[in-house]
Amino acid sequence: MHYDLDALIVGAGFGGVYLLHQLRKEGLRAKIVEAGNGLGGVWNNNSYPGARSDTPIPTYSLNIPEVYQTWTWSERYPGEQEFKAYFRHLDNVLGMSKDVIYGEKVIKAAFDAAIDGWQIETDRGTTFTARFFCPCLGFASKNYTPDWPGVKDVYKGLIVHPNQWPSTGVDMKGKKVAVVGTGATGVQIAQEAARDSAQLTCFVRTPNLSWPMCQEKIDPEQYEKDRPLLEYQLGTKRFTTVGGFLYEETERVLADDTPEEREVRLEEAYKIGGYYLFFCAYINVLGDQEGNDALYAFWRRKTHERMTDKKKAEILAPLKPPHPFAGKRPSLEQDYYEQMDKPHVTLVDVVKNPITHLTSNAIVTADGVAYEADIIVLATGYDAITGGLRNIEITGLDGLTLEEKWKDSTTSYLGLATSGFPNMFYVYGPLSPTAYASGPAVVESQAHWIMDTIRKMRDQSATRIDATTKAELEWREKIETIHAYTLRDKIESSWYLGTNIPGKRREVLCYSGGLPMYRKEIFDAIKPDWKGFTLKTTDSN
Repeated sequence: MHYDLDALIVGAGFGGVYLLHQLRKEGLRAKIVEAGNGLGGVWNNNSYPGARSDTPIPTYSLNIPEVYQTWTWSERYPGEQEFKAYFRHLDNVLGMSKDVIYGEKVIKAAFDAAIDGWQIETDRGTTFTARFFCPCLGFASKNYTPDWPGVKDVYKGLIVHPNQWPSTGVDMKGKKVAVVGTGATGVQIAQEAARDSAQLTCFVRTPNLSWPMCQEKIDPEQYEKDRPLLEYQLGTKRFTTVGGFLYEETERVLADDTPEEREVRLEEAYKIGGYYLFFCAYINVLGDQEGNDALYAFWRRKTHERMTDKKKAEILAPLKPPHPFAGKRPSLEQDYYEQMDKPHVTLVDVVKNPITHLTSNAIVTADGVAYEADIIVLATGYDAITGGLRNIEITGLDGLTLEEKWKDSTTSYLGLATSGFPNMFYVYGPLSPTAYASGPAVVESQAHWIMDTIRKMRDQSATRIDATTKAELEWREKIETIHAYTLRDKIESSWYLGTNIPGKRREVLCYSGGLPMYRKEIFDAIKPDWKGFTLKTTDSN
Protein backbone atom coordinates (compact mmCIF):
# COMPACT_ATOMS: atom_id res chain seq x y z
CA MET A 1 0.00 0.00 0.00
CA HIS A 2 1.28 3.46 -0.94
CA TYR A 3 0.00 6.88 0.11
CA ASP A 4 0.69 10.29 -1.42
CA LEU A 5 0.33 12.89 1.34
CA ASP A 6 1.03 16.43 2.33
CA ALA A 7 2.29 15.26 5.74
CA LEU A 8 3.13 11.98 7.42
CA ILE A 9 3.14 11.95 11.22
CA VAL A 10 4.80 9.27 13.33
CA GLY A 11 3.16 8.64 16.70
CA ALA A 12 -0.42 9.05 17.96
CA GLY A 13 0.21 10.58 21.37
CA PHE A 14 -0.80 14.09 22.39
CA GLY A 15 1.54 15.67 19.82
CA GLY A 16 0.66 13.51 16.83
CA VAL A 17 -3.08 13.66 17.47
CA TYR A 18 -3.11 17.45 17.89
CA LEU A 19 -0.97 18.02 14.78
CA LEU A 20 -3.18 15.72 12.69
CA HIS A 21 -6.24 17.64 13.89
CA GLN A 22 -4.67 20.95 12.79
CA LEU A 23 -3.54 19.58 9.42
CA ARG A 24 -6.99 18.20 8.68
CA LYS A 25 -8.62 21.52 9.58
CA GLU A 26 -6.34 23.12 6.98
CA GLY A 27 -7.58 20.65 4.36
CA LEU A 28 -4.23 18.88 4.03
CA ARG A 29 -3.82 15.18 3.33
CA ALA A 30 -2.21 13.67 6.42
CA LYS A 31 -1.85 10.31 8.14
CA ILE A 32 -0.36 9.01 11.36
CA VAL A 33 1.63 5.80 11.60
CA GLU A 34 1.31 4.39 15.11
CA ALA A 35 3.11 1.27 16.34
CA GLY A 36 0.47 0.59 18.99
CA ASN A 37 -3.18 -0.38 18.70
CA GLY A 38 -4.80 2.88 19.76
CA LEU A 39 -4.45 6.61 20.30
CA GLY A 40 -2.65 7.99 23.34
CA GLY A 41 1.03 7.25 22.83
CA VAL A 42 2.59 6.47 26.18
CA TRP A 43 -0.87 6.31 27.77
CA ASN A 44 -1.97 3.65 25.33
CA ASN A 45 1.18 1.64 26.05
CA ASN A 46 1.30 2.07 29.80
CA SER A 47 -0.87 -0.40 31.67
CA TYR A 48 1.35 -0.96 34.69
CA PRO A 49 -0.15 -0.61 38.19
CA GLY A 50 -0.08 2.94 39.52
CA ALA A 51 0.51 4.63 36.15
CA ARG A 52 -0.86 8.16 36.30
CA SER A 53 -0.06 11.74 35.34
CA ASP A 54 1.98 14.03 37.58
CA THR A 55 0.38 17.06 35.89
CA PRO A 56 -3.08 18.06 37.13
CA ILE A 57 -6.24 18.38 35.12
CA PRO A 58 -7.18 20.39 33.09
CA THR A 59 -3.56 21.39 32.37
CA TYR A 60 -2.81 17.93 31.02
CA SER A 61 -5.36 17.84 28.20
CA LEU A 62 -5.71 19.18 24.68
CA ASN A 63 -7.22 22.51 23.67
CA ILE A 64 -9.83 21.05 21.34
CA PRO A 65 -13.24 22.51 22.24
CA GLU A 66 -15.25 19.67 20.68
CA VAL A 67 -13.42 17.32 23.05
CA TYR A 68 -13.14 19.27 26.31
CA GLN A 69 -16.74 20.49 26.15
CA THR A 70 -17.98 16.90 26.12
CA TRP A 71 -15.55 15.29 28.57
CA THR A 72 -15.38 15.37 32.37
CA TRP A 73 -12.37 14.16 34.34
CA SER A 74 -12.86 12.18 37.56
CA GLU A 75 -9.51 12.78 39.33
CA ARG A 76 -7.07 15.64 39.73
CA TYR A 77 -4.27 13.33 38.53
CA PRO A 78 -5.82 10.80 36.13
CA GLY A 79 -4.57 7.25 35.78
CA GLU A 80 -3.83 5.31 32.62
CA GLN A 81 -7.35 3.85 32.36
CA GLU A 82 -8.90 7.31 32.35
CA PHE A 83 -6.43 8.50 29.71
CA LYS A 84 -7.30 5.53 27.52
CA ALA A 85 -10.96 6.49 27.89
CA TYR A 86 -10.13 10.14 27.11
CA PHE A 87 -8.42 9.23 23.85
CA ARG A 88 -11.29 6.90 22.90
CA HIS A 89 -13.64 9.82 23.47
CA LEU A 90 -11.41 12.09 21.40
CA ASP A 91 -11.46 9.50 18.62
CA ASN A 92 -15.24 9.21 18.76
CA VAL A 93 -15.63 12.99 18.54
CA LEU A 94 -13.03 13.69 15.85
CA GLY A 95 -12.86 10.41 13.93
CA MET A 96 -9.07 10.32 14.15
CA SER A 97 -8.64 6.60 13.51
CA LYS A 98 -9.71 6.86 9.89
CA ASP A 99 -6.38 8.63 9.30
CA VAL A 100 -4.24 6.43 11.56
CA ILE A 101 -2.38 3.31 10.45
CA TYR A 102 -2.02 1.14 13.54
CA GLY A 103 0.41 -1.67 14.29
CA GLU A 104 3.23 -0.46 12.03
CA LYS A 105 6.59 1.18 12.76
CA VAL A 106 8.30 3.67 10.49
CA ILE A 107 11.75 2.24 9.87
CA LYS A 108 13.06 4.46 7.06
CA ALA A 109 12.54 8.04 5.92
CA ALA A 110 14.63 9.66 3.19
CA PHE A 111 14.42 13.15 1.75
CA ASP A 112 13.96 13.11 -2.03
CA ALA A 113 15.49 16.31 -3.44
CA ALA A 114 13.89 15.69 -6.85
CA ILE A 115 10.41 16.27 -5.42
CA ASP A 116 11.26 18.24 -2.26
CA GLY A 117 9.50 15.58 -0.21
CA TRP A 118 10.03 12.47 1.86
CA GLN A 119 9.94 8.78 0.94
CA ILE A 120 8.91 6.81 4.00
CA GLU A 121 8.59 3.08 4.72
CA THR A 122 7.18 0.98 7.59
CA ASP A 123 8.19 -2.43 8.89
CA ARG A 124 5.18 -3.95 7.13
CA GLY A 125 6.03 -2.54 3.72
CA THR A 126 3.61 0.39 3.62
CA THR A 127 5.17 3.35 1.81
CA PHE A 128 4.45 7.06 1.73
CA THR A 129 5.46 10.09 -0.26
CA ALA A 130 4.92 13.28 1.74
CA ARG A 131 5.97 16.90 1.45
CA PHE A 132 6.45 17.07 5.24
CA PHE A 133 7.75 14.41 7.62
CA CYS A 134 6.68 14.98 11.25
CA PRO A 135 7.99 12.59 13.91
CA CYS A 136 5.87 13.04 17.05
CA LEU A 137 7.53 10.32 19.09
CA GLY A 138 7.58 11.87 22.55
CA PHE A 139 10.61 11.62 24.80
CA ALA A 140 10.06 8.05 26.03
CA SER A 141 9.51 5.88 22.98
CA LYS A 142 12.66 3.74 23.15
CA ASN A 143 12.99 1.44 26.17
CA TYR A 144 16.28 0.85 27.94
CA THR A 145 16.95 -2.68 29.21
CA PRO A 146 20.21 -3.45 31.05
CA ASP A 147 22.30 -6.27 29.56
CA TRP A 148 23.25 -8.06 32.79
CA PRO A 149 24.50 -11.62 32.29
CA GLY A 150 21.57 -14.00 32.60
CA VAL A 151 18.84 -11.47 31.85
CA LYS A 152 17.97 -13.07 28.50
CA ASP A 153 18.94 -16.71 28.79
CA VAL A 154 19.21 -17.77 32.43
CA TYR A 155 16.43 -16.22 34.51
CA LYS A 156 13.25 -18.33 34.37
CA GLY A 157 10.72 -15.98 35.94
CA LEU A 158 8.80 -13.10 34.35
CA ILE A 159 10.76 -10.00 33.29
CA VAL A 160 8.67 -7.03 32.26
CA HIS A 161 9.43 -3.44 31.24
CA PRO A 162 6.65 -1.03 32.30
CA ASN A 163 6.16 0.14 28.72
CA GLN A 164 5.42 -3.47 27.72
CA TRP A 165 3.15 -4.30 30.65
CA PRO A 166 0.49 -6.81 29.52
CA SER A 167 -2.94 -5.21 29.14
CA THR A 168 -4.32 -8.20 31.03
CA GLY A 169 -2.13 -7.28 34.01
CA VAL A 170 0.48 -9.13 36.07
CA ASP A 171 -0.66 -10.96 39.18
CA MET A 172 1.73 -10.02 41.99
CA LYS A 173 -0.35 -11.37 44.86
CA GLY A 174 1.68 -13.66 47.06
CA LYS A 175 4.71 -13.39 44.73
CA LYS A 176 8.31 -12.36 45.25
CA VAL A 177 8.67 -9.18 43.22
CA ALA A 178 11.77 -7.14 42.35
CA VAL A 179 11.58 -3.58 41.05
CA VAL A 180 14.77 -2.17 39.52
CA GLY A 181 14.77 1.61 39.21
CA THR A 182 13.39 4.58 41.14
CA GLY A 183 12.24 6.97 38.47
CA ALA A 184 8.59 8.00 38.41
CA THR A 185 7.58 4.62 36.99
CA GLY A 186 9.59 2.68 39.56
CA VAL A 187 8.03 4.67 42.39
CA GLN A 188 4.51 4.14 41.06
CA ILE A 189 4.96 0.39 40.58
CA ALA A 190 6.72 -0.17 43.92
CA GLN A 191 3.99 1.78 45.69
CA GLU A 192 1.40 -0.64 44.30
CA ALA A 193 3.48 -3.84 44.43
CA ALA A 194 4.04 -3.39 48.15
CA ARG A 195 0.29 -3.80 48.72
CA ASP A 196 0.00 -7.21 47.06
CA SER A 197 3.35 -8.98 46.96
CA ALA A 198 4.54 -11.43 49.58
CA GLN A 199 8.04 -9.99 49.28
CA LEU A 200 9.20 -6.86 47.47
CA THR A 201 12.81 -5.98 46.76
CA CYS A 202 13.53 -2.51 45.36
CA PHE A 203 16.94 -1.83 43.85
CA VAL A 204 17.84 1.82 44.42
CA ARG A 205 20.63 3.65 42.62
CA THR A 206 19.46 7.25 42.98
CA PRO A 207 16.57 7.75 45.42
CA ASN A 208 13.63 9.64 44.00
CA LEU A 209 13.03 12.86 45.93
CA SER A 210 9.28 12.31 45.73
CA TRP A 211 6.80 14.99 46.72
CA PRO A 212 3.21 14.34 47.89
CA MET A 213 0.64 14.13 45.11
CA CYS A 214 -2.39 14.81 47.34
CA GLN A 215 -4.76 13.12 44.91
CA GLU A 216 -8.39 14.14 45.01
CA LYS A 217 -11.63 13.30 43.24
CA ILE A 218 -13.17 15.94 40.98
CA ASP A 219 -16.68 17.10 41.85
CA PRO A 220 -18.67 16.75 38.59
CA GLU A 221 -21.00 19.62 39.49
CA GLN A 222 -18.11 21.97 40.21
CA TYR A 223 -16.32 20.86 37.03
CA GLU A 224 -19.45 21.72 35.06
CA LYS A 225 -19.57 25.17 36.63
CA ASP A 226 -15.90 25.71 35.76
CA ARG A 227 -16.21 24.40 32.19
CA PRO A 228 -16.57 27.92 30.66
CA LEU A 229 -13.09 28.71 32.02
CA LEU A 230 -11.46 26.00 29.89
CA GLU A 231 -11.29 28.14 26.77
CA TYR A 232 -9.08 30.69 28.59
CA GLN A 233 -7.16 28.14 30.67
CA LEU A 234 -6.20 25.88 27.77
CA GLY A 235 -6.05 28.48 25.00
CA THR A 236 -4.29 31.35 26.77
CA LYS A 237 -3.28 30.90 30.40
CA ARG A 238 -1.09 27.82 29.92
CA PHE A 239 1.14 29.64 27.47
CA THR A 240 1.92 32.46 29.90
CA THR A 241 3.55 30.32 32.59
CA VAL A 242 7.08 28.94 32.76
CA GLY A 243 6.05 25.28 32.83
CA GLY A 244 2.79 25.49 30.93
CA PHE A 245 0.77 24.93 34.11
CA LEU A 246 -2.27 26.85 35.36
CA TYR A 247 -0.75 27.94 38.66
CA GLU A 248 -0.57 31.63 39.58
CA GLU A 249 3.20 31.96 39.62
CA THR A 250 4.97 33.74 42.44
CA GLU A 251 8.11 35.86 42.10
CA ARG A 252 9.33 34.79 45.54
CA VAL A 253 12.57 32.82 45.75
CA LEU A 254 13.84 30.73 48.65
CA ALA A 255 16.39 33.39 49.66
CA ASP A 256 13.63 35.96 50.21
CA ASP A 257 12.40 34.30 53.42
CA THR A 258 13.78 33.75 56.89
CA PRO A 259 14.04 30.08 57.96
CA GLU A 260 10.82 30.50 59.95
CA GLU A 261 8.92 32.01 57.02
CA ARG A 262 10.28 29.35 54.70
CA GLU A 263 9.08 26.61 57.04
CA VAL A 264 5.51 27.95 56.92
CA ARG A 265 5.45 28.20 53.12
CA LEU A 266 7.00 24.78 52.58
CA GLU A 267 4.59 23.18 55.05
CA GLU A 268 1.69 24.69 53.13
CA ALA A 269 3.10 23.44 49.81
CA TYR A 270 3.61 19.95 51.28
CA LYS A 271 -0.05 19.80 52.32
CA ILE A 272 -1.32 21.09 48.97
CA GLY A 273 0.91 18.68 47.07
CA GLY A 274 1.84 18.52 43.40
CA TYR A 275 4.04 21.06 41.65
CA TYR A 276 2.45 23.98 43.49
CA LEU A 277 5.76 24.04 45.36
CA PHE A 278 7.75 25.05 42.27
CA PHE A 279 5.44 27.75 40.97
CA CYS A 280 3.39 29.15 43.85
CA ALA A 281 5.48 28.66 46.98
CA TYR A 282 8.79 29.57 45.35
CA ILE A 283 10.01 30.11 41.82
CA ASN A 284 13.42 29.05 40.48
CA VAL A 285 14.29 26.57 43.25
CA LEU A 286 17.17 25.49 41.00
CA GLY A 287 18.72 28.94 40.98
CA ASP A 288 20.29 29.01 44.46
CA GLN A 289 22.31 26.23 46.11
CA GLU A 290 21.80 27.46 49.68
CA GLY A 291 18.04 27.75 49.27
CA ASN A 292 17.90 24.41 47.49
CA ASP A 293 19.77 22.78 50.38
CA ALA A 294 17.20 24.21 52.80
CA LEU A 295 14.39 22.79 50.68
CA TYR A 296 16.08 19.38 50.65
CA ALA A 297 16.52 19.47 54.45
CA PHE A 298 12.80 20.18 54.86
CA TRP A 299 11.85 17.35 52.51
CA ARG A 300 14.25 14.91 54.19
CA ARG A 301 12.81 15.68 57.63
CA LYS A 302 9.24 15.18 56.41
CA THR A 303 10.20 11.89 54.75
CA HIS A 304 11.94 10.52 57.84
CA GLU A 305 8.90 11.43 59.93
CA ARG A 306 6.82 9.09 57.76
CA MET A 307 9.10 6.04 58.18
CA THR A 308 9.86 3.93 61.25
CA ASP A 309 12.74 2.00 59.68
CA LYS A 310 15.51 4.58 59.82
CA LYS A 311 17.92 2.49 57.75
CA LYS A 312 15.43 2.48 54.88
CA ALA A 313 14.70 6.16 55.43
CA GLU A 314 18.39 6.95 55.08
CA ILE A 315 18.54 5.08 51.75
CA LEU A 316 15.54 6.97 50.38
CA ALA A 317 16.33 10.33 51.99
CA PRO A 318 20.06 10.41 52.78
CA LEU A 319 21.79 13.12 54.81
CA LYS A 320 23.78 14.22 51.76
CA PRO A 321 21.51 15.19 48.85
CA PRO A 322 22.04 12.83 45.89
CA HIS A 323 21.49 15.84 43.61
CA PRO A 324 19.87 19.29 43.83
CA PHE A 325 16.21 19.06 44.78
CA ALA A 326 14.12 19.08 41.56
CA GLY A 327 17.31 18.68 39.54
CA LYS A 328 15.67 15.45 38.49
CA ARG A 329 11.91 15.56 38.14
CA PRO A 330 10.40 14.55 41.50
CA SER A 331 7.80 11.83 41.25
CA LEU A 332 4.47 12.60 42.91
CA GLU A 333 3.66 9.88 45.43
CA GLN A 334 0.58 8.97 47.41
CA ASP A 335 1.92 6.68 50.15
CA TYR A 336 5.25 5.54 48.72
CA TYR A 337 7.25 6.01 51.90
CA GLU A 338 4.72 4.20 54.07
CA GLN A 339 4.72 1.31 51.61
CA MET A 340 8.52 1.13 51.53
CA ASP A 341 8.51 1.11 55.34
CA LYS A 342 6.65 -2.22 55.47
CA PRO A 343 8.60 -5.19 56.84
CA HIS A 344 8.19 -7.34 53.71
CA VAL A 345 9.92 -4.65 51.61
CA THR A 346 13.72 -4.71 51.20
CA LEU A 347 15.72 -1.81 49.77
CA VAL A 348 19.04 -2.55 48.09
CA ASP A 349 21.57 0.24 47.55
CA VAL A 350 23.05 -0.63 44.15
CA VAL A 351 25.62 2.16 44.36
CA LYS A 352 27.30 0.18 47.15
CA ASN A 353 26.42 -3.21 45.66
CA PRO A 354 25.68 -3.12 41.93
CA ILE A 355 23.73 -5.86 40.22
CA THR A 356 26.19 -8.32 38.66
CA HIS A 357 24.02 -11.03 37.11
CA LEU A 358 20.81 -13.02 37.21
CA THR A 359 20.40 -16.66 38.13
CA SER A 360 17.38 -18.76 37.25
CA ASN A 361 15.39 -17.29 40.14
CA ALA A 362 17.27 -14.31 41.57
CA ILE A 363 19.10 -11.02 41.10
CA VAL A 364 22.67 -11.17 42.44
CA THR A 365 24.61 -8.12 43.66
CA ALA A 366 28.35 -7.49 44.00
CA ASP A 367 28.41 -8.64 47.63
CA GLY A 368 27.19 -12.08 46.53
CA VAL A 369 23.69 -11.76 47.93
CA ALA A 370 20.96 -13.35 45.78
CA TYR A 371 17.53 -11.72 45.95
CA GLU A 372 14.93 -14.21 44.84
CA ALA A 373 12.18 -12.97 42.55
CA ASP A 374 9.27 -14.55 40.68
CA ILE A 375 8.75 -11.28 38.81
CA ILE A 376 11.37 -8.68 37.86
CA VAL A 377 10.13 -5.24 36.85
CA LEU A 378 12.76 -3.33 34.87
CA ALA A 379 11.77 0.26 35.60
CA THR A 380 15.08 1.22 34.05
CA GLY A 381 13.73 4.01 31.92
CA TYR A 382 14.22 5.03 28.32
CA ASP A 383 16.81 6.21 25.85
CA ALA A 384 14.99 9.47 26.32
CA ILE A 385 14.49 12.49 24.06
CA THR A 386 16.81 11.41 21.22
CA GLY A 387 16.38 7.62 21.25
CA GLY A 388 13.10 7.50 19.35
CA LEU A 389 14.34 9.64 16.47
CA ARG A 390 17.62 7.75 16.23
CA ASN A 391 15.67 4.49 16.14
CA ILE A 392 14.47 5.41 12.63
CA GLU A 393 16.84 5.42 9.67
CA ILE A 394 16.38 9.06 8.68
CA THR A 395 18.36 10.29 5.66
CA GLY A 396 18.58 13.93 4.63
CA LEU A 397 20.46 15.82 1.93
CA ASP A 398 23.48 14.22 0.24
CA GLY A 399 22.86 10.89 1.96
CA LEU A 400 23.55 12.23 5.46
CA THR A 401 21.78 10.19 8.13
CA LEU A 402 20.50 11.66 11.38
CA GLU A 403 22.63 9.12 13.25
CA GLU A 404 25.74 10.51 11.52
CA LYS A 405 24.61 14.10 12.01
CA TRP A 406 24.19 13.61 15.76
CA LYS A 407 27.25 11.41 16.25
CA ASP A 408 29.20 14.08 18.16
CA SER A 409 26.45 16.47 19.26
CA THR A 410 22.66 16.64 19.13
CA THR A 411 21.89 19.76 17.13
CA SER A 412 18.61 21.35 16.13
CA TYR A 413 17.13 24.75 15.42
CA LEU A 414 14.28 25.79 17.75
CA GLY A 415 13.85 22.19 18.90
CA LEU A 416 11.80 21.68 15.75
CA ALA A 417 14.05 21.38 12.70
CA THR A 418 17.47 19.98 11.87
CA SER A 419 19.81 21.42 9.24
CA GLY A 420 20.25 19.11 6.28
CA PHE A 421 16.85 17.49 6.79
CA PRO A 422 14.46 19.78 4.92
CA ASN A 423 10.70 19.72 5.53
CA MET A 424 11.16 17.60 8.67
CA PHE A 425 9.53 19.00 11.80
CA TYR A 426 9.49 17.05 15.05
CA VAL A 427 7.63 17.83 18.28
CA TYR A 428 8.43 17.15 21.94
CA GLY A 429 11.96 16.11 21.13
CA PRO A 430 15.52 17.35 21.68
CA LEU A 431 16.42 21.00 22.36
CA SER A 432 12.88 22.14 23.11
CA PRO A 433 11.21 22.54 26.56
CA THR A 434 10.17 18.87 26.34
CA ALA A 435 10.94 17.54 29.85
CA TYR A 436 10.79 20.94 31.53
CA ALA A 437 7.18 21.87 30.77
CA SER A 438 3.70 20.36 30.49
CA GLY A 439 3.49 18.13 27.43
CA PRO A 440 0.22 19.38 25.87
CA ALA A 441 1.26 23.04 26.18
CA VAL A 442 4.58 22.29 24.45
CA VAL A 443 3.19 20.17 21.62
CA GLU A 444 0.34 22.59 20.91
CA SER A 445 2.83 25.47 20.66
CA GLN A 446 4.98 23.46 18.27
CA ALA A 447 2.01 22.24 16.20
CA HIS A 448 0.82 25.82 15.71
CA TRP A 449 4.35 26.82 14.65
CA ILE A 450 4.38 23.99 12.11
CA MET A 451 1.02 25.08 10.74
CA ASP A 452 2.12 28.73 10.50
CA THR A 453 5.29 27.62 8.70
CA ILE A 454 3.38 25.48 6.21
CA ARG A 455 0.92 28.32 5.50
CA LYS A 456 3.72 30.82 4.98
CA MET A 457 5.56 28.43 2.67
CA ARG A 458 2.37 27.96 0.66
CA ASP A 459 1.82 31.73 0.42
CA GLN A 460 5.37 32.16 -0.87
CA SER A 461 5.21 29.15 -3.22
CA ALA A 462 8.01 27.48 -1.28
CA THR A 463 8.53 23.74 -1.63
CA ARG A 464 11.49 23.32 0.70
CA ILE A 465 12.58 24.77 4.04
CA ASP A 466 15.81 23.97 5.83
CA ALA A 467 17.44 25.32 8.98
CA THR A 468 20.88 26.82 8.54
CA THR A 469 23.88 25.31 10.28
CA LYS A 470 24.68 28.70 11.81
CA ALA A 471 21.20 29.03 13.37
CA GLU A 472 21.42 25.48 14.64
CA LEU A 473 24.75 26.02 16.36
CA GLU A 474 23.59 29.31 17.88
CA TRP A 475 20.48 27.57 19.25
CA ARG A 476 22.63 24.83 20.78
CA GLU A 477 24.86 27.46 22.42
CA LYS A 478 21.85 29.37 23.75
CA ILE A 479 20.39 26.23 25.33
CA GLU A 480 23.69 25.38 27.03
CA THR A 481 24.10 28.94 28.32
CA ILE A 482 20.62 29.05 29.88
CA HIS A 483 21.03 25.58 31.37
CA ALA A 484 24.32 26.57 33.00
CA TYR A 485 22.44 29.07 35.17
CA THR A 486 20.53 26.25 36.87
CA LEU A 487 21.61 23.63 39.37
CA ARG A 488 20.49 20.95 36.90
CA ASP A 489 23.76 21.58 35.11
CA LYS A 490 25.66 20.08 38.06
CA ILE A 491 23.95 16.69 37.85
CA GLU A 492 26.05 13.87 36.46
CA SER A 493 23.48 11.08 35.95
CA SER A 494 20.12 12.09 34.52
CA TRP A 495 17.97 11.21 31.51
CA TYR A 496 17.62 14.98 31.08
CA LEU A 497 21.27 14.88 30.01
CA GLY A 498 21.35 11.44 28.41
CA THR A 499 23.57 9.94 31.08
CA ASN A 500 21.09 7.29 32.23
CA ILE A 501 22.16 5.23 29.21
CA PRO A 502 25.62 3.59 29.44
CA GLY A 503 27.91 5.02 26.79
CA LYS A 504 25.62 7.89 25.85
CA ARG A 505 27.40 11.24 25.96
CA ARG A 506 26.43 13.89 28.49
CA GLU A 507 24.79 16.89 26.83
CA VAL A 508 21.98 19.33 27.50
CA LEU A 509 18.88 18.02 25.73
CA CYS A 510 16.12 20.42 26.82
CA TYR A 511 15.44 24.15 26.61
CA SER A 512 15.11 25.55 30.16
CA GLY A 513 14.18 29.18 29.43
CA GLY A 514 10.48 28.60 30.08
CA LEU A 515 7.51 28.25 27.75
CA PRO A 516 6.75 31.96 27.16
CA MET A 517 10.33 32.69 26.11
CA TYR A 518 10.42 29.57 23.95
CA ARG A 519 7.20 30.53 22.17
CA LYS A 520 8.58 34.00 21.46
CA GLU A 521 11.79 32.47 20.07
CA ILE A 522 10.07 30.09 17.67
CA PHE A 523 7.40 32.46 16.35
CA ASP A 524 9.88 35.34 15.98
CA ALA A 525 11.90 33.03 13.70
CA ILE A 526 9.12 32.98 11.10
CA LYS A 527 7.32 36.31 11.62
CA PRO A 528 7.50 38.74 9.99
CA ASP A 529 10.58 37.42 8.19
CA TRP A 530 12.33 34.06 8.12
CA LYS A 531 15.28 33.87 10.50
CA GLY A 532 17.70 30.95 10.41
CA PHE A 533 16.06 29.20 7.45
CA THR A 534 16.70 28.87 3.73
CA LEU A 535 13.80 28.28 1.36
CA LYS A 536 13.40 26.97 -2.13
CA THR A 537 10.49 28.31 -4.17
CA THR A 538 8.95 27.22 -7.44
CA ASP A 539 10.50 30.35 -8.98
CA SER A 540 13.99 29.12 -8.07
CA ASN A 541 13.52 25.63 -9.55
